[in-house]
Amino acid sequence: MELLKVYTALLRRKWLFIQAVLFFTIGAGVLARVLPKQYQATSKISVQASDASLSILGEMDLGEIASSLAGSSEDLETKIALAQMRPVLDEVIWRLQLRNVYLSNWGDGELLPAEKLLVPGIDGMVLGMPVIEIDQQQGTDILMITATTINPELSALLADTMVEVYLDKSEQAQKADTQEAGDFVKAKLVDLQLQFDNALKEVADAQQREEVIDLDTEMKAAVGRVSELLAARTTLQAEIANLKAQLRERGQINQRESVDRVAPATATANSIVRDLRSKLSELQLKRREQLFDKTEKHPDILLIDRQIVEISGQLNRAIQEHHELDPAEQGLEIQLAGLQRKQEEVAAEIHATVTQFGAWPDKMRKIAQLELAANATEAIYKSLLEQQYQIQVAEAMTVTDMRQVEYAKAPEVPSAPKLLVFVILGAISGVAFGFGLVFLMEYIDDSVKSQEDMKLAWPLPILGMVPRYSIKGGRFIDALSATDPVFESYRNIRNSIAFSSVDSPINVLAVTSSAPAEGKSTFSINLALCLAQDGQRVVVVDCDLRRPTQHRSFPTLSNEKGISSVLSQQMVVEEALQATPHANLFVLTAGPLPSNPGRMVESLRLRQVVNELSKRFDMVIIDAPPLLAVGDALALGRVAKGMVLVVEWGKTTRRMLTDVRARMSQANIEPIGVVLNKVDSRSGNNGYYGHYTRYYQSTDEGKKKQRRGAK
Repeated sequence: MELLKVYTALLRRKWLFIQAVLFFTIGAGVLARVLPKQYQATSKISVQASDASLSILGEMDLGEIASSLAGSSEDLETKIALAQMRPVLDEVIWRLQLRNVYLSNWGDGELLPAEKLLVPGIDGMVLGMPVIEIDQQQGTDILMITATTINPELSALLADTMVEVYLDKSEQAQKADTQEAGDFVKAKLVDLQLQFDNALKEVADAQQREEVIDLDTEMKAAVGRVSELLAARTTLQAEIANLKAQLRERGQINQRESVDRVAPATATANSIVRDLRSKLSELQLKRREQLFDKTEKHPDILLIDRQIVEISGQLNRAIQEHHELDPAEQGLEIQLAGLQRKQEEVAAEIHATVTQFGAWPDKMRKIAQLELAANATEAIYKSLLEQQYQIQVAEAMTVTDMRQVEYAKAPEVPSAPKLLVFVILGAISGVAFGFGLVFLMEYIDDSVKSQEDMKLAWPLPILGMVPRYSIKGGRFIDALSATDPVFESYRNIRNSIAFSSVDSPINVLAVTSSAPAEGKSTFSINLALCLAQDGQRVVVVDCDLRRPTQHRSFPTLSNEKGISSVLSQQMVVEEALQATPHANLFVLTAGPLPSNPGRMVESLRLRQVVNELSKRFDMVIIDAPPLLAVGDALALGRVAKGMVLVVEWGKTTRRMLTDVRARMSQANIEPIGVVLNKVDSRSGNNGYYGHYTRYYQSTDEGKKKQRRGAK
């Protein structure tokens, strides 16, 4: 938005802007007076580790504890956060009995919540609840504890109490680690003492319980005996493997025998196998002989097949029974079983020997383990004794790294609220809010407030602008001087209408507007007055047959007769015309309101009446109804030779003009121009020449006064 537009918007809505600034400024001043007076007191803490403690701990080889103390003063942000923890705040609230209901005296409500002491909220600010602020002094290791209350003595007490509680909590927190470690070490020393005594007792009992012998001799004998047994086991394993090989070979031979392949030895040794084999051969021979003259399906052949199957099954079972009762295989199995039993005996003897002589090293290992556990327990016990001593020294040397360096002083002057600051902030807020409100109203408001706005909505020629004015005793310019800006604006509009159509002068002019109360009727009669003063014969025809107003223009006019009387042929035009106190100016009022004004306006008789008037008068001005209210203005626009659209400044919207434009376009009517009515000359939209108009007007009036004084 350009600066000129910003200035114009502020000038146009200056009262809205001024009201916003005054509201916020006065409200801030009242708030500064209403809010309780607040007093601030500050207590300071210095954060610095003790050099003496660090040096003593370093000489005692307690370097880790010394380094932890040295690093405790570096993180001030952590210390600020710890000071704002709930335990510290709760302790402060409890000591001072700060209550939730806090006005000028102690309240009777519940204790103040810890978070309210840091962030009181809007209700806390209004009620003046106590507030604690913790901050670091710029460029130093000093913490500032600032307390704000409505009582100066309480502010100092609250700040000092906060420091006292925080230092106590800090020292307790630092000693808590060493105390906890000391308690832990003390408890562990008692347990380790019992464990060490029990370990020594177990070692003594084990040595007494176990017999101690010459382990070298026993071990050599055990090794020799085990070697002999291992050699015997190796020999037995070789013999067992040989017998298993023979059994596998015998089994393979037996597996190769079948009904079709019977070993000669089996047939010789087993008479049943031999007989069944002979019967099977005979049946097979008989079947081949029968097949020479019989088929496979012949009953005799089928009978022989069943006999062959039966004999084959018997032969197979006989062979299996022979294999199971094979004397050679049974002999090999007996030998194998004997060797396996002997192998088991050797293995058992080996195990017994190893177990008997292997128990001695295990016993000695157990005794060594017991002695090792006792030594480890003793070492841990000695280490804990040393740590207990170090912890006791560290606990005695541990002090907080913070100390109070400045106590709070009760303030004499309240720190807040400051009237001047509140007023300035209120004024700034009011200006910002006023700007925002003005721009918001400008954004929402789409009314025509300048020629640019009019051109954006409808690029029609601007015939002129009539400023907003007020005249005592009426609304017509006949009471104004000829040099008045309002009179000048009508003369400019008169000239613009005359120049709008030089080739075919306009002698029938329709005046309309978008909506009622935009000043079209007043504009019509004033334009007629301006033309009449130039010597032209002018008649104003009030064609607003629904809400006529022209009969109120002059006291001599009456609405008992008018255009409706002429259109209904109750009288002729000459009888309906009414003269005015001004020369050359006549008015044809609306007359009695008809039942169907729209049809009467669209009648051919109206066109004839207008043509008759245009022959008798230099200018016929038709006061037409608003376009968005009724459609009569479109019919009147076809009767007239030109139409003027009156637009009220700051009221008629661009949306209304868009609708009017659409309706006129449908009716093929193009206005000759637009008149901006009721323009605020102080808004900055009256052009850059309003100053010169006012200058000439003031000069002319001054000359008149001089002449009146001379007389």
